[in-house]
Amino acid sequence: MKYMFKFCDLPDDKATVELVNEAANRLHHKLERLDIESLDISDYNKRYFGSLLKSLKSNLQKYTYILSWSIANTGIPLNKFVFLDYGGGSGMLSLLAKECNIGMVIYNDIYDVSAKDAELIGKAIGDQADYYVPGDIDEVIDFLNEKSISCNAIANYDVIEHIYDIEEFLRKMPLISDSNFRVFFSSGANPYNPVLKWKFVKNHYKCEFVDREEVYGRKERDPLNSYSKIRREIIKSSNPDLSDDQIKHLVTVTKGLIECDIKKAVNEYLSSGNITLKQKYPAYPTNTCDPYTGNWAEHLMDIYRLRDILENENFSAYIWRGYYGDSNTLLKCLIARSLNLLIKNSGRYGLIISPFFTLCGDKLPASSNGLFNKPA
Repeated sequence: MKYMFKFCDLPDDKATVELVNEAANRLHHKLERLDIESLDISDYNKRYFGSLLKSLKSNLQKYTYILSWSIANTGIPLNKFVFLDYGGGSGMLSLLAKECNIGMVIYNDIYDVSAKDAELIGKAIGDQADYYVPGDIDEVIDFLNEKSISCNAIANYDVIEHIYDIEEFLRKMPLISDSNFRVFFSSGANPYNPVLKWKFVKNHYKCEFVDREEVYGRKERDPLNSYSKIRREIIKSSNPDLSDDQIKHLVTVTKGLIECDIKKAVNEYLSSGNITLKQKYPAYPTNTCDPYTGNWAEHLMDIYRLRDILENENFSAYIWRGYYGDSNTLLKCLIARSLNLLIKNSGRYGLIISPFFTLCGDKLPASSNGLFNKPA
């Protein structure tokens, strides 16, 4: 099928896979006709969503894979299914979900500009989500409680590596649903792929030490100053009597902390000489985040630790390998498909060459007798 990764693992629910593939084909034609420059959306999403449109088939393959696994074999009719696109960005996953005629599609993003833009894009092509909810996981939970909505699936791509406290986020998953519930979180921050890891470490150093330039389509939420410079200013302003050596030390040991935690660390240091509030993943010391928002720069994490957290919340949880989509040239397509075959047949070692990993899991309410058709 055109909009599925070639040679990847797919659900044995062939009807759902075919339905999503056909929806992706229709969405492809709609998006090809979309004049993104004519929409009243931010320059950021004109640039970002426009970049997705340039590799539309490959991006749709990624989202058809995610959506197929999110909704297949659940035993819930699609017209009654509640799908949450968490951290939806420009909203392409939500667009595909609506094109599949899923009963309720809820879009969310912490960046309110993206939430507004995604709604305008949805309106423009006739695939508007049922709700657009700006905010983080707490705002989403409050919204669901207010509307008495219980989700059946939550999914995203390249989101979990940016969440400040990913472990706390995962512990809140049971609050999203009191019924059959699936999580499917795919992330390009694969710590087992050495090429990707090198790329992300290089970006960590850039974010940490190099100021950004003002460019067209920049995300206004992101600062121009380097993260280390921002932490230095936060630390200096929290206590003007600190020496230069103390400030230098604190800038180093507070890397990976948000502003409120940086101030807590400074207070602890001044009172005891120690700092206990530090990064949770010391195996990846280059990790760094925006001190104002907590947005990580492609957070390299212990992904099996994340699986264990889901299991502790009564999910049957797994780490899966990701696959490559088709490119615009025949040679690149052949290389991608060859790599997919190797990934598929290499077990967990396929993560070494995978372009992304997926943290997925199923959960049933306490009244049920067992898991519902867990992914293969």
